[in-house]
Amino acid sequence: MKESAVFMNIGRGTTVNEDDLCKALKSQRIAGAVLDVFKDEPLAPDREIFECPNLLLTPHCADQDTEHLHRAAQTFAENLTNFSTGGVEKLFNICDKEKGY
Repeated sequence: MKESAVFMNIGRGTTVNEDDLCKALKSQRIAGAVLDVFKDEPLAPDREIFECPNLLLTPHCADQDTEHLHRAAQTFAENLTNFSTGGVEKLFNICDKEKGY
């Protein structure tokens, strides 16, 4: 990455080597980072990553915006209506436990 780059992870915490990222931040190998997810959550208060001044941490909520709760409630209401009328095949956002999502 360029030294001017800002790394962002809002996906999966296990995809980032947090120790290496911390070293890159402290040595200014990259300009900064934004992390919403971590390998282990919640973060222990003694983690070295808290010492990185060029790091922005978010509380695992980067997927939310001003309309998030409204959309979630609307999806729930539609699913409840479909489920209560026997329309199981019409449910939205079904978790496939075999696929893991």
